[in-house]
Amino acid sequence: MLIAAGVVLGGFVAYELWGTSLFARRAQPGLSAQLEERTAAASPQEVAYEPDPALAASPIVPPADLASPGEIDLTAALAAAGLPPASAPLGDGRAVLAEAPPPDGDALGRIRIPAAGVDWTVVEGVGPADLRRGAGHMPGTALPGQPGNAVISGHRTTYGAPFHNLDRVAAGDLITVTTITGTHVFQVVEALVVRPGEMWVTEQWQGSWLTLTTCHPRFSSRERLVVFARLIGGPKAAALVEGAA
Repeated sequence: MLIAAGVVLGGFVAYELWGTSLFARRAQPGLSAQLEERTAAASPQEVAYEPDPALAASPIVPPADLASPGEIDLTAALAAAGLPPASAPLGDGRAVLAEAPPPDGDALGRIRIPAAGVDWTVVEGVGPADLRRGAGHMPGTALPGQPGNAVISGHRTTYGAPFHNLDRVAAGDLITVTTITGTHVFQVVEALVVRPGEMWVTEQWQGSWLTLTTCHPRFSSRERLVVFARLIGGPKAAALVEGAA
């Protein structure tokens, strides 16, 4: 009986670690193709941008030694990180490109984080079914590159473990998120560990932010590892960078 129990337990662990990851990785090519189709059919519209006075400034303060967006040679920094170029700014600095989120479970964008070995297609939604296919964007939060705070969550040990090495990310590292409006570039400002109930990390702030969340430590959901990054480049970034700096 003990041997049988051990075999069953071992099989369950193997399924959780490898079986679920196979499921997630098999879903990625289809999601990537879906994102390409959405992008080809999209026609983003420029809309006037005015900072929302109801939104508070971000509580995340960039370290004093972190270069400001205007001081960064974005082309060189992206090339050094092995990332694609940012989408060229379009129009004037007082407009943003509007984008509607896709249905839950559909492809929203592609996130790349060289420092953590991340290259995944992100879906809309953070429900169990959504996160089985990869990282997911939290509905109700801003879309990447839009005003506010875009929140993306992902598993750390199962279903492909898209954020398995998120703890390797440090202030100054670059993240790109490509959506139907283009490639948005974010610079990591801070990483910290919080309790699961600390929902302030998903609040909306002035400027444009990207917040990544995953379980911490590995193989446990006792805490949450959270990475905060500010927009520094991409389509319509000029209108948003100042508020996120």
